[in-house]
Amino acid sequence: MSSTTRGTAIPSTQRDERTLLQKTATYLPPWLLVGTVWLVAALAHTMWGSNTAALPWVACVLTLTTAALTVLTARVTSAYRPSQQAHSTGTVAVALAWLTIATIAGPGTHPLLDAWLLGGPAIAVSWNIRRALKGEKDKDSEGKGGDSELFKAVKLAGAKVRGELDVQPNKVTAPLQLPSGQLSADDVTKAKSNLASGLSVPHNGVRVTPDPEHHDRATLTVVPRDVLGTPTPWAGPSSPAGSIMDPLTVGVYEDGDPVRLWLPGDKDTARNATHVLVMGMNGSGKSHGAKIVWGELLSRSDVVLWAADPSKGKQTFGPVLDGLDWAAMDLNSAQQMVDTLPDVIHARANDLGERGYDQWMPGCGLPYLVVWIEEASRVVRDSDQMIDIAQEARSAGVSLVLSMQRASYDNMPTAVRSQLGAAWCFGVKDIKDAGFALSDEVLEAGANPGAWKNQKPGYAYLEAPGVDEERHPTPLRTYTLSDEQLAAVVAEHATHRAQLDAVSARAAGQVYAANSTQQSHTQQEDTVEHAPEPEAPKAPTNVRTLDPFKQRLGEREDRNPPELPDDPEPDLDGDADTELPDVSDALNIEFPSSRPSVSEARRLLRDVLAELHAQGRSEVGPKDIPDDFPRSRSWISPELSRLAIAGDMIVETSRDGVYRFAPDISNAA
Repeated sequence: MSSTTRGTAIPSTQRDERTLLQKTATYLPPWLLVGTVWLVAALAHTMWGSNTAALPWVACVLTLTTAALTVLTARVTSAYRPSQQAHSTGTVAVALAWLTIATIAGPGTHPLLDAWLLGGPAIAVSWNIRRALKGEKDKDSEGKGGDSELFKAVKLAGAKVRGELDVQPNKVTAPLQLPSGQLSADDVTKAKSNLASGLSVPHNGVRVTPDPEHHDRATLTVVPRDVLGTPTPWAGPSSPAGSIMDPLTVGVYEDGDPVRLWLPGDKDTARNATHVLVMGMNGSGKSHGAKIVWGELLSRSDVVLWAADPSKGKQTFGPVLDGLDWAAMDLNSAQQMVDTLPDVIHARANDLGERGYDQWMPGCGLPYLVVWIEEASRVVRDSDQMIDIAQEARSAGVSLVLSMQRASYDNMPTAVRSQLGAAWCFGVKDIKDAGFALSDEVLEAGANPGAWKNQKPGYAYLEAPGVDEERHPTPLRTYTLSDEQLAAVVAEHATHRAQLDAVSARAAGQVYAANSTQQSHTQQEDTVEHAPEPEAPKAPTNVRTLDPFKQRLGEREDRNPPELPDDPEPDLDGDADTELPDVSDALNIEFPSSRPSVSEARRLLRDVLAELHAQGRSEVGPKDIPDDFPRSRSWISPELSRLAIAGDMIVETSRDGVYRFAPDISNAA
């Protein structure tokens, strides 16, 4: 017979030495009560059934008694489980109602006898089943709560179980009622370690969730053993060819329920669109978890994935390269991608606004855009524009996913971190690091990824819009999959995968056009290994060279030349017609050219920029202006900065001295 071992939440088995007669006797009371009710009804009918004067009064008393006892039973059992309360109250009401009617009409008449013969055994059996499942004594003690030795031992004397326990496989949830004015939810949180010790479960096997509306209440969750120890294989995309509005299923919680993540917003459920911070120390499994999300994204029909990894490059994104719309596999390319986002976001927001959308929705004409940056600290650490990007991207249907080992202030601006509405935290060095990703409420409820470090790859916590708050401190584990399985999914769903829209592509400019073309891995490797040395930049052919000697005399001076002076040296031989000797070999004289005006120099600089853009260049800086340009670098640098600030032909990037050609440069030129 099963019982509960003292000091633990894990059931244990004890030997039951009672005899068969003793066991059977515990099931007899309901049957005896059924027989007793019939005998009482027969006796009452004999006494008052034929007494026409007394019978109305007896019936009235029995009716009032039935109502009073039914109400009393409901009140007395209010601390029990609802099923227990309904069972007890219903039994009393039915039995007394039958007794009242049988007293008047007689228990041996039809259909009263039929009701007793059929209903009586049914009620008795229901109580036998209840007794078989659990003893009355144990049930009463669980339902009423009461002080326990465990609560007293951890200095929570007076705490009681409020309502019913939620008992699931490997998980018990107990709503606690604390003595008002004596204990609070904070006291239960502080006692977590002692509770785990008293229950003989792991430290993070006890979680406390305060009631946001009642500080004298809390929910205690106990998980006796780690059921996530056995990994769950990925079964494939959860919504193949579906919409990004469907959740991304990435793993399982400790109770076996699937882990779901949403990126777009949904007005119907009041869910906000979100950016995601993925954090975990090296070896914690965050890249493997990311691959599950990539497989989900690249199997949908209305989402485009841009990916950047300035550290590992193709080592991480290799299995999904064929499905990426833009793959930036080095630091410079990653920065170029980030530099295009302000224009892309602005263009998408304008397009949605013109068609009456205040946020991205399925069928709005633009695919959802997910920008996933691995080792993001190298990209966002010194990026001033990332703050604006994070603030403005969501309504335009753009979600950022920034993955890094530690989202501290020196790795990410705090203003950017505050815009990341979702946190997916894998194992970290200690609980202090976890505070850079998870909220204080989640950590106080028992979440502690510092307990895992990198010893349990794939274990994580997810705090995100759309996820039930009670799930935030619940451990999860990502699915397992192979790179070959992921690559097969990418190839299988290529036919219905979305392409970037013209609005976003045009806003991303030439740098996107140069990087979005899909090539085979062999072609890319050949390009890198065998690329010829770059040629020195040629001077633009349309830059006008200024020649001060090409000026001509006016017509008036040409028709009336001045008179020549008298010969100042009469002793020299020769006259005006005498041929002078050739001195070209003896003299090498260079005459300086005149300096163009500011307006002329600006026009020449615009011509140079137009020529460089025509050559296919996506970025430009002072070093790219030809050496023979008739102005110095000290003039060129601030002039390029002036053009970038005005958005005239070029725009600023996150790198000093590097500018990107504006999407509308053709019109500007």
